[in-house]
Amino acid sequence: MAKFGAAYGVRTGIHIGVDVLVNALRPAWRRVLITIALSLGAFFTAAVAVMGARWVLFVHGTGQISPDLEWPMWVIYLCIPLGSSLMCYRFLQVLTRFLRSGELPALALADEQGESA
Repeated sequence: MAKFGAAYGVRTGIHIGVDVLVNALRPAWRRVLITIALSLGAFFTAAVAVMGARWVLFVHGTGQISPDLEWPMWVIYLCIPLGSSLMCYRFLQVLTRFLRSGELPALALADEQGESA
């Protein structure tokens, strides 16, 4: 559930971030830094999704069964590639919107302007 909550945080702009340096920069440099940060977020979550999928395939081959749920373990481990893929999608979605319009998600903008969400 944490992966799906993190993906929601990326989409809405409530994901934890330290923006002291970003806010101190000129607008052109701020745009570059935000683009790099979103790109790195997408790359990292894509890498976790790929490695998670490889892990699921490995566990599927072992035939392990969860002792409590009595489900195949690969089904349980699917949360890693699925959640990471969703988070990667959200990073790419925010990045695309930012590159087209210069806008970040609404809640992040509200915090920048000193408004309460």
